[in-house]
Amino acid sequence: MNRLERISAILVKLQSRPVVTASEIAEQFGVSLRTVYRDIRALEESGIPVGGEAGVGYSLVDGFKLPPLMFNTEEALSFLVAEKLVSHQTDGDTYGLFRSGMDKIRAVLKTAEKDILHHFDQYIRISGSYSAPPAIPGNVLQPLLKGLLNKKQLLMTYRAGYNHQVTERTVEPQGMFFSRGIWYVLAWCKLRKDYRTFHLGRIVHLSLTENDFEEAHPPLDELIEQVYYSEVDIEVKLRVHRDVARDTEVSKYTYGLYDEQPDGEYYLQKYQTYSLEAFGRWYLSIADRSEIIGPPELKTVVRELITKIKL
Repeated sequence: MNRLERISAILVKLQSRPVVTASEIAEQFGVSLRTVYRDIRALEESGIPVGGEAGVGYSLVDGFKLPPLMFNTEEALSFLVAEKLVSHQTDGDTYGLFRSGMDKIRAVLKTAEKDILHHFDQYIRISGSYSAPPAIPGNVLQPLLKGLLNKKQLLMTYRAGYNHQVTERTVEPQGMFFSRGIWYVLAWCKLRKDYRTFHLGRIVHLSLTENDFEEAHPPLDELIEQVYYSEVDIEVKLRVHRDVARDTEVSKYTYGLYDEQPDGEYYLQKYQTYSLEAFGRWYLSIADRSEIIGPPELKTVVRELITKIKL
């Protein structure tokens, strides 16, 4: 337990009992009395009215109540994502304990954050194999949240993964989901006149419009099954040196990495890609420290690309 966690736990202890002695705190957290005194002083300096009497102990001033916890939108959303990940990856008892803790957090959230968690729950899904979800930039998350909750169209600047072409699109967002290490937005695309999945990491810019949805849309779960799982992905397997895994910390996810396992000085990686040619062009940048395990078609693509290199 680090100091911030300990100080927070001391505050909870002070809230739960009329009087707490320094020795009780020291024994519970395995620290010295001097450390306890410093922690109490830190609480006082942060504005918490801690009263103390020699030979008696510490207590919070009568009538003091902590204000509702204040989180920004991204932090509030992270609780929801964490809850969904835990529900998929742990046993029922562990999830029950986590859910109980989440209920306590919800109880002390400000009304605005409670509303976000309540209403946004229907627009987020977790599926596939799991790794730690990458952070969602605030300049993408904020308009996306507003578009989903208010059923407003969004103006999106998007960079395609297979040819890096940048296009402007007007979309009607239906939800977001995390799968194989990547966040996606599922939306009705007016440019393509169909539903599309958009890799959040390829959204260059996203802005909210005043235009309401023009289409009637089926439920999110039905759309995910219909659109995302019907798209044909090509699986690629690589064996890369650990330096490559480190140097491509961002780009490997852009090209569809969804699983990565250590193998001595190397990593075994699995990707999903829409285009072997686009993937092959990226692979050339790491080819001197990597090996293609499959598919054979990718090896053919890379060989053809090499023959086109002019020095």
